[in-house]
Amino acid sequence: MFNIDEEKDNLVKELSEQYSKNIITMEEYERVLEYINKIETKKEVNIIEKMIRENDIENNELTAIQNNETMVPKTNEKYLSMFSWRTTNVKSINGNGGEFISLFGTNRIIVDNLPKGKTVLNVNSVFGLTEIIVSKNIKIINKIMPVFSGIFSPNEINRENEKLPELYIVGKAIFGNITIKTMDEFKKEKGQEGD
Repeated sequence: MFNIDEEKDNLVKELSEQYSKNIITMEEYERVLEYINKIETKKEVNIIEKMIRENDIENNELTAIQNNETMVPKTNEKYLSMFSWRTTNVKSINGNGGEFISLFGTNRIIVDNLPKGKTVLNVNSVFGLTEIIVSKNIKIINKIMPVFSGIFSPNEINRENEKLPELYIVGKAIFGNITIKTMDEFKKEKGQEGD
């Protein structure tokens, strides 16, 4: 059940945390706090919540939203394949693996060397194909949302191993396909093609 006071308290906590991390200034903090105090509806809560989360994203803060999706910070690393084919090796920058868009094209993404901790890879396939090749020493967590699409993935790999780097794959497949393979599977397929 929606509790307006509880929602306001949560927003104030998030806002205070941003101020304590120097993500926002005192003036911004006071202005948004004034908005929070005037909230009367769930729609207003959603608007302020979105504004607070955008501050996190702009400052490369990875934040988890309530439905357990992972938000991705903005980055200059965007790769678009439109009516073409592209192969890219992923590098993690502050927990961000980049954003890959396949629009009537194909992205092959190779992930073989990640630092410890969580790296978020944002993939969107619209009438296209995205193929993600991951080495066996990386924990895969698939959070992709399919819409009239196919997501082909092994079960979440190495889920119990807490010591391995984590690859969170987020995004959408809309009339497109996203395939996640282990490096071993990929090499086996390539070996069979050569026969």
